[in-house]
Amino acid sequence: MKFVIVSLRPGCGGAIVLHTLCNYLTQLGYDASIYYVGQTCYKKGRKLYFWFKQIGFTIKDRLKELCVNILGDNFFSKKISFNGYVNVCVKKCKKKEIPIADKNTIVVYPDMIYGNFLHARKVVRWLLYYNRYDESAYGKDDLFFTYRDVFNDMKLNPMKRKLYTPYFNLDLYRQKNYGKRSGKCYVVRKGAKRLDLPEKLDGIVVDDLPEKEKVEIFNQCEYCISYDTQTAYSSIAAICGCISVVIPEVGKTWEDYCDSIEEKYGVAYSFDNDEIEWARRTANKARERYVMINQEGKQSAEEFVNYCKKYFGEQ
Repeated sequence: MKFVIVSLRPGCGGAIVLHTLCNYLTQLGYDASIYYVGQTCYKKGRKLYFWFKQIGFTIKDRLKELCVNILGDNFFSKKISFNGYVNVCVKKCKKKEIPIADKNTIVVYPDMIYGNFLHARKVVRWLLYYNRYDESAYGKDDLFFTYRDVFNDMKLNPMKRKLYTPYFNLDLYRQKNYGKRSGKCYVVRKGAKRLDLPEKLDGIVVDDLPEKEKVEIFNQCEYCISYDTQTAYSSIAAICGCISVVIPEVGKTWEDYCDSIEEKYGVAYSFDNDEIEWARRTANKARERYVMINQEGKQSAEEFVNYCKKYFGEQ
């Protein structure tokens, strides 16, 4: 049994999760690899366009890899266009070069991918965020998993199969500044289309910055304010010493975004005094929670493999 995991370069949380799965599958003794993709929509009327753009992406991807191999990580560490190529936190993932999947290969597509461009016979769909497509995006025999209960689509995954393999580099994500802090930073990401997003933000937006630079800013600012209600960077900011505040959508509370109270550790869901005090008081628990999550990820990968064997047949 082989696995191919389709992913963007690991410059965002979802891509890191996909790489972590690949890493765990390799540790478990399976042939697992990453196929990097630049496009997400492969359907009737767009297939030629998809491959045209993918070829262009692949050429640029190889050139960036070559540049990093020659000049090293440090040379590109603060260049946004090289985010996902340098200082990668999940290492030792084999890369798949040829976009072909044989009959014994299980292809894992994240929720952003429409269609089955690798023409795999065995397909896993992993909902890392809310499902955005109708049934035309999927095959009738596709196997669905959700990353978190809150993202699950009961029509696609009525059994609530869950695959939860995050990885948090706690050597990188840590508080180094215990002195004076000032100012605000912002996380926008999936909140970019919110109607309540201010036209101007009075602080730096960390979305596209390299991970090391994000951590530096989290260690300088007093507040981190997020309009993305489903990003781990809110908790990471808390671990780095920020007062971390998520701005809920109108009419919603933290219970609409979190599966449990533990997910809220270190994070306020308003500027109310009680919420801010909660964020301060539970920041240490957020770090402890991530230590435990890192330990549990491999077990989730094992359960995933066992389910795949039952569903697709062991080989």
